[in-house]
Amino acid sequence: MARVVHFELVADDVEKMIKFYENVFGWKVQKWDGPIDYWFLMTGDNEKLGIDGAFGKRQSDDDTVVNTLDVDDAKDISEKIVKNGGEVVRPVSAVPGVGWLVYFKDTEGNLWGAMQDDSEAR
Repeated sequence: MARVVHFELVADDVEKMIKFYENVFGWKVQKWDGPIDYWFLMTGDNEKLGIDGAFGKRQSDDDTVVNTLDVDDAKDISEKIVKNGGEVVRPVSAVPGVGWLVYFKDTEGNLWGAMQDDSEAR
């Protein structure tokens, strides 16, 4: 069963975004050392219920909050999404050293991500 394991926000003004979440909620922010500008949001103690997230720079006016599901096989999930009336909006692609990610819309147009863990992804 796929569970929500991550959320993603977008920002135009990175420094303003960082200050907001640090000052309002006490979240910790850490820049990812990967090939794109991306910042992790640590929302609390890992011993308590909850998930962490991240944010990146807005790339288009269509960017929105995305919740990401943990899946065993991103390609298989992509096929099931289409077969069941959903739409793949960004095909399966590698997040280097992390895994395989696909963005999709469900039957009501809600945007989601599905991530298959794979540290060998390139």
